[in-house]
Amino acid sequence: MKTLVKTKSLLDGTGAMPIPQGWMLLENGKIQAVGKPGELAGVEGVGETLDLSDKYVLPGFVDSHIHLGLSHTDMIDPMPVTKQMGQSAQRKICKAVMYLREHLDAGVTLVRDMGEEHFIDFELRRAIQDGYLDGPRMVCSGNLITASHGQGQIGLSVADGPEEIRKACRVNLAKGADFIKIFVGGGVVSSEASLDNHTYNLQEIRTAVEEAQMMGKYVAAHIHAGKGLDLCIQAGVQSIEHACLATDAQIEAIAKAGCWVTGTFSPAMHPLGVRLISQEKRARLEQVQQKIFDVYRKLMEAGVKMSFGTDGVHGAISFEAINAEKCGASKMKAIQYITLEGARACRMDAVCGSLEPGKYADFVALDKDPLEDLEHLKAVSAVYIGGIQKK
Repeated sequence: MKTLVKTKSLLDGTGAMPIPQGWMLLENGKIQAVGKPGELAGVEGVGETLDLSDKYVLPGFVDSHIHLGLSHTDMIDPMPVTKQMGQSAQRKICKAVMYLREHLDAGVTLVRDMGEEHFIDFELRRAIQDGYLDGPRMVCSGNLITASHGQGQIGLSVADGPEEIRKACRVNLAKGADFIKIFVGGGVVSSEASLDNHTYNLQEIRTAVEEAQMMGKYVAAHIHAGKGLDLCIQAGVQSIEHACLATDAQIEAIAKAGCWVTGTFSPAMHPLGVRLISQEKRARLEQVQQKIFDVYRKLMEAGVKMSFGTDGVHGAISFEAINAEKCGASKMKAIQYITLEGARACRMDAVCGSLEPGKYADFVALDKDPLEDLEHLKAVSAVYIGGIQKK
């Protein structure tokens, strides 16, 4: 059955200007046509009309860096995320169900999970696909892969040396990983003394890249700065996670290599995201806070492919777009960072990320125009995935 969606303004996410009173034709969960009222082909036989004529409609948001089993803001389990990594699968799944709802309510229709324990991301994705849960579409990586002395070492999936890394990659890929996630350097809330440390060498990183590439996949690497970032670029890592202390030379190298960078303002800047960080970790946090805007601005100016994610501050995707604008992005580009560019980073842009014919009917409705003020991204009144209302 065909559904005609009427809007006050339709922003398709491609960078084109919004269509006033734009119409969108849906069928079987996908977009058939988008255009001006009265000029839309194929409206014959419309069985239902969705009246959003008082709403601003745009693509569903993409959060391209999350961990559904962890949270920087959880006051039920107010403990560092490194300790949360060691919690049971049952506990993490209970938390993840709540976080999935937070993402939906914030307008997120696609998430990229950057590593779980117990393979819970695969089970959550299957539960959503089978209809047991409401949640965004999911791109998954499986168990965390880290060194014995690396970020996330309290988790279960420690892999040291090329052959252990190879095995860990193959297990994740066998279970349905869309990409491989490795931890190469320290974290703001980890136990390492410096964010410049790196815990995998070039051969180890290349092993992960090789295993991913053999299956048509890619590697995403957690790294903030230092020699580890150089090694990731040299080894062929395609997605750099955080990179918030990258030097000018590293930014130039990232751009030349064509790597993606996933920016994450929320864990370092969001008021809820930093409240549980202990006093002894404050120095590292302040180091990131002082440099993150300048580094991300330089990445944008260098033409680096970027998307944004909330990491463990679930439901804060609008905060990422707002801060991208503070780095110099236009409002339109900031919206693209959390829609089409996010889908591209997730390798899902063929089916979502923009409102174009042939793509899934994943969209959100806002009460006010986000191109006037990105703060309006916070007020999501309705969310649709595959043309079905989820909020």
